[in-house]
Amino acid sequence: MNVVLINNYPMDNAYRLWQQGVSGSHHVWGKVELERNYNYNFILFRHVKYPFLNNIGRLFGVNFLDQQLRLIFWKRRNYVLYLPYASSNSKLLLVLKWLGLFKVPMVSLIHQPFLGTKSDSNLKRAIARRGLLLQDAVVFLSETLLKDTVQVLGLDKDLIGKKFFVAQWGPDTLFYKKFLSSRQSFESCRYFISAGHTDRDYATLIEAFREIDFPLHIYCTETTVPKVDDLPPNVFIFSKRISYAELLPHYADALAILIPLKFSKGDEGCQGMTSLQDVVALGKPTIITKNLSLNLNVEEEGLGLMVDMFDKEGWVRSVNLLLNDKNLWNEMVYNAGRVYEEKFNSEIFAENLHFVFQQLKNSN
Repeated sequence: MNVVLINNYPMDNAYRLWQQGVSGSHHVWGKVELERNYNYNFILFRHVKYPFLNNIGRLFGVNFLDQQLRLIFWKRRNYVLYLPYASSNSKLLLVLKWLGLFKVPMVSLIHQPFLGTKSDSNLKRAIARRGLLLQDAVVFLSETLLKDTVQVLGLDKDLIGKKFFVAQWGPDTLFYKKFLSSRQSFESCRYFISAGHTDRDYATLIEAFREIDFPLHIYCTETTVPKVDDLPPNVFIFSKRISYAELLPHYADALAILIPLKFSKGDEGCQGMTSLQDVVALGKPTIITKNLSLNLNVEEEGLGLMVDMFDKEGWVRSVNLLLNDKNLWNEMVYNAGRVYEEKFNSEIFAENLHFVFQQLKNSN
C-alpha cells in the first residue's frame, strides 16, 4: 500500500531526526513500524514549496494551502492520504471531496474535538459531522473522544469499527533504551521537570512551588513563558529553544514529570498526551491535570497522580506526597515501565493503524 503522509510540521525532517538517532519514530506517526513490519510504502510529501500560497490561505482561514493545492494537482492517484493532524491541513481537501473533485482515500487522526464538534452553533456542528463522514477512516487517539464525538454529533454508532477507530499513540520502543540504562535513583534526582507549550498552566504550578521545598525546572518557548511577577527562588524557567535530544538528559535527572494543563470544555481532547510519551518511555512518575479524554489514566495504572485544573493546593499536596514517599515513587517507576511495554508504545500503535488501513483496503 502506498501512503502519502502530510502533517502540520515537516515529516521529512522528523524522519531524518529519527534516522540520525536523535528523535523517536513516534514523531513520524507509524511510518517506521508499518514499513518495517508490514508491506507499506510511505511517501513524505514536501511540506512547503510555495510559501506565498500559505500566506494567501491564512487570509481565508485555510492553513497549509500550498500543501493541499499541490496534492490536488499531483498526477499520482494510487495512494491513501494519511493526516495525523486532520483539522489543521485538510479543509480545502474536504471541500473538494464533498464536491466529488478529490477522490483519494483519506485516513485522519483526531486528537481534539474535530473543527466545530462541541460548538454551540448547529451549523458548525453540521460542518464537523460532514467533515468526519467525508473521510474514509477516522482514527481517534482516545476512546472517550470517540464516544463524545459520536454522541455530540448524533453519529450512527454502527460506524464504530467500520469507519471510526481508536489507536493509542505511543513512544518508540527502541529509541529510549540508551536513556533507560542510565535511569536515576530516587536520591539522585535533583528537581521536578515540566516541559511543553500547548495548553500549559505554568502559572498555577509556579504558585504551588512557592510552598514546596524542592526545585522545579520549566522548559517552554519565548512566547509561552509564564507571566509571573516574582519567580520563587526554587523555580527555573528555560525558554531558549532546545532540541528533544538536548531535553532528554534533563528528564533523566528529574524526580517526576509534571504536566499542568488548562483548556476549555469545548477544546477538551488529548492535551498532555505528548508529555505522557516521555513519562512511560523514560519510566518517570507523573502528576497531571485531570483530563478524562486521555486513554491513559495515570492513577488507575499506578504511575502518577491527578490534580484538578487550577488547583494550587492539589499540586502542593501531590508533589509533597511524591517527594516524601520513596516506596510510592519506586512503585510508579515500575508501573510506568510496565505500561510502556504492555499498552502504550509505537508497535501497538502501528498494529492498530495496520488494521485500519487493511479495513480500508478491503472496503475498497
